[in-house]
Amino acid sequence: MKARRRLITVLVAVGLMLAIVTPTALAGKGSWDIRALYSGDTAFAQIEALVGFGPRVAGGPVEAAAADYIATEMESYGLDVEIQEFDIIYFEELSPPVLEQVSPNPTVYAEGVDFATMSYSGSGDVTVNIQAVDLLMPPTGGSTSGCEATDFAGFTPGNIALIQRGTCNFALKALNAETAGAVGVIVFNEGNAPDRMGLLFGTLGGPGVTIPVVGTTFALGEELYNLTLAGPVEVHMLTDTISEERTSQNVIGTLEGTHPEQGIVYMGGHYDSVSAGPGANDDASGVAAMLEAARVLGTNGHRTKATLKFIAFGAEETGLDGSYNYVDANFDEVSTMGIGMLNLDMVAVGDVLQIGNIGYAGGGGPQLRDYTQQKATAMGMEWESFAAGENSDHTYFEQVGVPAAFITQRPDPYYHTSQDTLDKIQVSTLEVNGELAAATMYDWAKNPVHRVAKAAHFDAKGHVYHDKVYAAE
Repeated sequence: MKARRRLITVLVAVGLMLAIVTPTALAGKGSWDIRALYSGDTAFAQIEALVGFGPRVAGGPVEAAAADYIATEMESYGLDVEIQEFDIIYFEELSPPVLEQVSPNPTVYAEGVDFATMSYSGSGDVTVNIQAVDLLMPPTGGSTSGCEATDFAGFTPGNIALIQRGTCNFALKALNAETAGAVGVIVFNEGNAPDRMGLLFGTLGGPGVTIPVVGTTFALGEELYNLTLAGPVEVHMLTDTISEERTSQNVIGTLEGTHPEQGIVYMGGHYDSVSAGPGANDDASGVAAMLEAARVLGTNGHRTKATLKFIAFGAEETGLDGSYNYVDANFDEVSTMGIGMLNLDMVAVGDVLQIGNIGYAGGGGPQLRDYTQQKATAMGMEWESFAAGENSDHTYFEQVGVPAAFITQRPDPYYHTSQDTLDKIQVSTLEVNGELAAATMYDWAKNPVHRVAKAAHFDAKGHVYHDKVYAAE
């Protein structure tokens, strides 16, 4: 078993030194297609193991235990494993939140369906009237509700502020409300577009707000607002949270290439989860698919010319802290040697495979996204292209110029809820999406110089069935 090194992000390497290793001897006749080696059942077993730890909240002991498990798995595949530690602001809900209408129509609202606690919300248990703050109803877009202190002119201290999403960030809305004397904040979705109707999962970005803050659906916000037009509406809110400085970690498994000067191809997924549930799909599925790719590409005497790096990112749910800290601490490596990044986030629930990237001007470019899409077509998979947001671990790699492909499966109505459980996982979907990622990574890293030279003659159907890994003698 290889020694495990711990990296501290304050020790940023000035340069990158890569040694060329002698490739493992290959048995010229013993080879298999990647898809024959890749096992959805084995990947599912990895999800079972990760879910078995419980909610893997960033900075907590469960996340750390999961990191050690992932490192041990990577080591068993022959990867050189490193653990990179970094500081985060830890956030956890210590008990289930409550939101209920006391009057005029007593109603208990369901966590994860009607409302959700915003990350870094303060704690509190209050039963008081709500008061609408500068709402744009009916919604037409561009709501500035709660964005300015003047929005709270006439606000009654001791009430709960009912605020609409739009224009400024949730932290500013909540801080303005707290300054005006609000004892709680309900932020409802804006309601002006299909993607602004559902449950609002929000973050305040860090500690600072000391009162309870929850996000809700547009429908619930509209219901409460309409009731206020007829008279007082009393609501009970309870949140029980903790925020403090803790340590999270990335787990990095490296399979060095035979010609490492040709670059590095990364595959990543985040192993932390929200506190509300076990995170089976978000994102134990992405990490499991990555681990199975690492097993397939690492245990058969296989080598590509470019180096392969498999990264299980910590603290994604707190604001992409893991991937940010990896890129920040390894800037020279990523910006000069990174030739591709495959991000797997929620790949085992839903009917539609989506493959996209952000497409920053001057960023990593569309090459790997396009290649992954062509690969999927060649493998007989249906997919759709989409414009990825800055909401997962591809983001910082793209920002420093690495071509990225974000592979995800949609929709998943259970993510960030207690229902993100093993029984929702579609093993066949997990398998084919993992095969796509493994085959794409292998082909992208196999011989980058040759691939670039032949790019104009790329034939998608000519590649998939020639993706072989070889048995060691």
